[in-house]
Amino acid sequence: MVLYLKMDQNVWAQRDFTDSATYDLSGTVYDDNTLTTARDISGFTGTFRLIDQSGELIFSTQQNLTLNADGTFLVKFAEGLSPVVHGTYQIRLRLEVSGSRLTAVGVNGSDQVYFEYD
Repeated sequence: MVLYLKMDQNVWAQRDFTDSATYDLSGTVYDDNTLTTARDISGFTGTFRLIDQSGELIFSTQQNLTLNADGTFLVKFAEGLSPVVHGTYQIRLRLEVSGSRLTAVGVNGSDQVYFEYD
């Protein structure tokens, strides 16, 4: 079963590690491709991944990733724990629990983020 995700941001500025949520990445995971029914992801272990336009894995982390019962997730990057990339990437959220693995992917560009180098 594939889950679907929608990012709250479509542009992200790198290398700002303030305590504000301005430069965090967040989104919501849904059961359906119409992005209407949120999935409870609080019981999963998550891996946040960046995929380039050719489908290659560019960045992956499990650190500073919060998964919530209302389907929302938050990635709070810390210095030394953030990607150093430039351009448009797709976000994948791998969710694992008790030997099961699900991957949340986007539809209609809902998982695409443009990474700016500040």
